[in-house]
Amino acid sequence: MDKIRFAIVGNGFRAMAFLRVGMALPELFEVTSVLFRNPEKAAQFTLCNSIPAVLTIPDCLATKPDFIIVAINRGANADMLRQLIPYQIPLLVETPPAVSYEELEDLWNKSQFYHSKIQIAEQYYLHPLHQARLKVLSQSILGEVTNLSISWAHDYHGVSLLRKFLGTGFEKVSIFGKNYQFPVTITDSRYGIRTDGEVAMTNRSRFTFEFEQGKVAYYDFAPDIQYRSKIRTRHLTIQGVQGEMDDLTIRSLTPKNQPLLQTFQITEDINTLTTYNITLGKECLYLNPFVHARLTDDEVAIASCLHGMQHYLNTGEDIYSFADGCQDTYLWLLMQEALLQPNVPVHSQEQPWGCCDRN
Repeated sequence: MDKIRFAIVGNGFRAMAFLRVGMALPELFEVTSVLFRNPEKAAQFTLCNSIPAVLTIPDCLATKPDFIIVAINRGANADMLRQLIPYQIPLLVETPPAVSYEELEDLWNKSQFYHSKIQIAEQYYLHPLHQARLKVLSQSILGEVTNLSISWAHDYHGVSLLRKFLGTGFEKVSIFGKNYQFPVTITDSRYGIRTDGEVAMTNRSRFTFEFEQGKVAYYDFAPDIQYRSKIRTRHLTIQGVQGEMDDLTIRSLTPKNQPLLQTFQITEDINTLTTYNITLGKECLYLNPFVHARLTDDEVAIASCLHGMQHYLNTGEDIYSFADGCQDTYLWLLMQEALLQPNVPVHSQEQPWGCCDRN
C-alpha cells in the first residue's frame, strides 16, 4: 500500500500531534511540509526538523500532498478554509471549522460551489473504548437506544459523541442548558500533579437535548477541571430497551430474558503502553491497528483519522463528513445560546448541510 502524503497548516498543540503521529508511522504516512504564518517560527522549526517549513499555500502545494490538515486556532479556521477551498485540494479540518452561523453557512456554500473534498478531524469517536462501545450498539445488545447521559468531552466533541451513540444524524433538537460553579481541589495540570491543595471555583455546564423523534441526551461537563483531575472522572451511560451500558459495565438480557452482566476487558500492550484490544465475553470488539507504535489512545484515534483519509480519497466514503462537523458546531453554538436563558429551550432548524441526512 502506498504511503499517504499530507501537509499540515499550523504549529500549535494539535498540529504537532498530527506531526508526531505521522512521524511515528513512517510506513503509512509522509509529512510533506508544515505551513507557518510566522517566518521566525518557521525558521525555528527548520532547525529541529527535516520536514520543509513553508510560508505560502502555493509552496505547500508544491510539496505534492494528497491532502492538507488544517490545525490552527479555531477562530482562524474559517479564514484559512476560505483561502484553501478554491485550490480544490482535499482537506482534513480540525474542529470546529468555524465559530459563527454566518461563517458556517459561507464555508458550506463555498465547499458546494467548488465540489470540495473536506473531512473533519473529529477523533473522539475513534478512541479505542468508544469504538468498542459503538460495536456493542451496532449489535443491538441494548436493543433500541433511547437516551444517554454523557460526561466525557466538551462542546462540539461532546455533541459528536452523543449524536454518534444515539444515531440522531441531523434530526431537529431542542436544547435546555444551565451553567453552575462549584469549588474543587486542583490535583493535576499540564505541568504535572498538584499537591498544594489549592481550591478553585470551576464551571460545570448541564444540557438536555430532546430530539424530534423522542431520543434524549443529558450532557454534563466541567471543562475547567474534568480533563485533568484525580478526583473528577468522565462517565457515559447509554440506555436501550433491553439493557444499559454504564462506563465499563453492560447489563442486558439473554434470548430468554435472563439478566446478563458483562464488563469490557481492556488489555494494554506491555511494550507500547497503549490499548492492545478490548473484549466483551469471548468477543474481541477492538484491536489496535497501530499497536507496534508507542501511541496514546488519543494518538491512535488521530492515526485512525489519517488512515481514514486514505480510504475517503480512494472510495469517496466519509470518515467524518464536513456536514457532520458543521452540525456539531451548529449545535454547540445553540448550547451557548441556551446558557444565556437557563432552562428555556433553544430549537434547532434545518440547515443546508443537513438537507440530506447521511447517517
